[in-house]
Amino acid sequence: MPSPSSARSGPLGDAPVVRRSGEWWLTTPVLSLRVDDPLFAGDLDRFAADLADAQQAVAALRSARCGS
Repeated sequence: MPSPSSARSGPLGDAPVVRRSGEWWLTTPVLSLRVDDPLFAGDLDRFAADLADAQQAVAALRSARCGS
């Protein structure tokens, strides 16, 4: 699991949340709110790590399928 400081910046899938400069932000078209709750931020870090792992697994499966 990446530490909060090493997690990459960017959106979290289709969720209305984005990581900027090491902080999580809830976003809407009108405004953004910084996530101040460390437990919630930790959950977002874990979800981001799990999502990245899943995306890598899918890419590996597609690569193996195309290479056969």
